[in-house]
Amino acid sequence: MDTIFSSASNAQKSAIKIIRVSGSEAKNIPRIFSFKPTKPRVASLRKIYDTDKNIIDNAIIIYFPGPETVTGEDILEFHIHGSLFIERKIYDILSKTTKFRIADRGEFTKRAFLNGILDLTQAEGLNDLINAETKNQFKLSMSQYEGALSRKIHSWRNEIINLLSLLEALIDFSDEELPEKLQKNFISKASNILEEMKKIISNSNYGERIRNGFVITLIGRPNVGKSTLINYLSKKKIAIVTEEAGTTRDILEVIMDFGGFPVILNDTAGIRKTESEIEIIGINRALEKAKESDLILVLSDNGNFSFPELKSKAKKILVHTKSDLRKTSNKHIHNISVKKQKGINELIEIIIDHLNSFTPKENVILTRQRHIKAVKNSIEALKDLQKIDINLNPELASEDLRIVAKEIGNITNVIDVEEVLDDIFNSFCIGK
Repeated sequence: MDTIFSSASNAQKSAIKIIRVSGSEAKNIPRIFSFKPTKPRVASLRKIYDTDKNIIDNAIIIYFPGPETVTGEDILEFHIHGSLFIERKIYDILSKTTKFRIADRGEFTKRAFLNGILDLTQAEGLNDLINAETKNQFKLSMSQYEGALSRKIHSWRNEIINLLSLLEALIDFSDEELPEKLQKNFISKASNILEEMKKIISNSNYGERIRNGFVITLIGRPNVGKSTLINYLSKKKIAIVTEEAGTTRDILEVIMDFGGFPVILNDTAGIRKTESEIEIIGINRALEKAKESDLILVLSDNGNFSFPELKSKAKKILVHTKSDLRKTSNKHIHNISVKKQKGINELIEIIIDHLNSFTPKENVILTRQRHIKAVKNSIEALKDLQKIDINLNPELASEDLRIVAKEIGNITNVIDVEEVLDDIFNSFCIGK
């Protein structure tokens, strides 16, 4: 296997850069760059040279012998001055050296997986941790990286293996029935696993929303202040604001952090009857986006919040805009004025309270479609298992359990499916 290398730090000019090398040839780096070998796990200052014995840099070198490393392989790190020229020089020398090559996206983490340092859910958690931008994204990704989901999957799999061993014994001694106590124990354990899986599936939407953002859509008639509110919240001129009705034709998205929750805020076309074909398309897109939303802010400046076209089942918060001109005393309607900067912080708190209602009590969260699909398939197999008389058809029951073991096992350790692994690790940044 090739020895790989890549920058583990920012690609731009900086005070210090780190170039990481991983693989069996890492121990030969001192010979390639003509410096004295260092003691394992000790940071040592070394002059490094090119093939013509010209000095490249004074660098800190750290050598980590495997397998107790982040990849499970020998690793050497160059801590160089942040010159792009120095970095390119080291890259050039390594690229021309036999058995060395630049790492692919996520290849360091992929090797950690292949060498048993991380399982797949931990690797995915690491990627999410790198990309986390809000408090709740950080908490969820750190929990997964630390193995919360892995532990639950291993627990389920161990229970399934135990159940399989009972059935295998029954198949081997098919002329005897399982004792009634064992049968009840079998049914109880299988039911407990099924209920746990159902509970976790019921919260699966939360994991994806934390990773990708909760969708909040603003709905209202033209000129009620949707674009003005978006611009104020984002502190940018995202949307065009004029006195002319219907200036917003397409959906404008802005990603924000509301109390640690990632949010995708959508400005949409004003809902009204119109002959304009392009405006009709914009209105239809607004209504479709509302159907996909987790929360809808219905805005009005005159107290009319009726939109028969709006078919979404998402929670709706009624927002009376321009309240500096006229307020409403209806307790179910929230007054705001962007012009006077009033009521907006309170509106954000109401939104955060609603987003908090999505937060599950369990700390085990499915964060990807492949997790959800595997658990759903396992649930179907366990439902089928409940319909089987295990004394009459132990082979059928055993097959259902094998399906469950395979499906949940694939969550942490996909076997012989290279495309799945490529899809997972190609989403990583370079050098990770």
